[in-house]
Amino acid sequence: MTNEDVRADGRALAGEPAEIERAYELGLDLLNRGDGAGAEHAFRRADELGHPNAANRFGRILEDRGDAAGAEAAYRRAAERGDPPGACNLGMVAKERGDMVTAETAFRRADELGNAAAATLLGRLLQSRGDLVGAEVAYHRADERGDGPGACNLGLLLESRGDVTTAEAAYRRADERGNGYAAFRLGTLLEARSEFAAALAAQQRADDRGDASGAFNLGALIRERGDSAGAVAAWRRASARGLSRADVALGAVFGAGGDLVASEAAFRLADERGDANGPLFLGVILEGRGDLAGARDAYSRALQRGSPHAQSKLDMLAGGGTTH
Repeated sequence: MTNEDVRADGRALAGEPAEIERAYELGLDLLNRGDGAGAEHAFRRADELGHPNAANRFGRILEDRGDAAGAEAAYRRAAERGDPPGACNLGMVAKERGDMVTAETAFRRADELGNAAAATLLGRLLQSRGDLVGAEVAYHRADERGDGPGACNLGLLLESRGDVTTAEAAYRRADERGNGYAAFRLGTLLEARSEFAAALAAQQRADDRGDASGAFNLGALIRERGDSAGAVAAWRRASARGLSRADVALGAVFGAGGDLVASEAAFRLADERGDANGPLFLGVILEGRGDLAGARDAYSRALQRGSPHAQSKLDMLAGGGTTH
């Protein structure tokens, strides 16, 4: 900090409104310059003198440091001063610790102050307890304020009740705002009506934004066009993002190509992630090499997860036969 910064900080401590704002702006400048310690000092001072967003900024620093209680207290000060992001952040930390009453109150306050993300979060909370009407209204507010997740969630809710046309429009707005999952859902709708070029482009956008399901569907679409290598690459990206369906697809491709080691590894990963088909196909590999106990355990896990084919596999093993 320069000498002038120190003098400005001193004037801020005297309570001059212009200098309180100066302390806050100094915090932003220091933050942008990578001076975390200086930014924290400036935001703390501005917060102490009542600056709304300084309290929110200070809370973010504390939260990043792992001081959940200090962060919540700072967000609460920001919310009480009418700071929309602060109220929204208060709701999120309250939700994380299971205080849904405080979370809803904070989200409602931030929503009333015009915060788009808070409207989306309020909608999710309402939807989780079965208030679909309230959720839809909240998602509409978020969408009207330009929120991508809000538009996407609105689309999901509309699609779930059969209003596909309006859902598609919502997905398109969310996609335009950079939402990966909305691009995936839009691509799925386009593929369903055989608009394959548009579907491929939508799934590519979803993949580019880091969406696992988009990468998976992109792989399926390009494989249908004969690009097996591209499909495997897309499924690898989906797997890296935690999608077990991609592990199963990779396992099948590797197995068809004769690489049973890679195939088994992929099915095991799917199994570890709780997929029903992963242990089913893993069981087939184990049974094929004579590990009947391992196969039985794998088929049992598949059965517990709802695989429609696992019971017949277990019955065949119990009868002393082979299942493949």
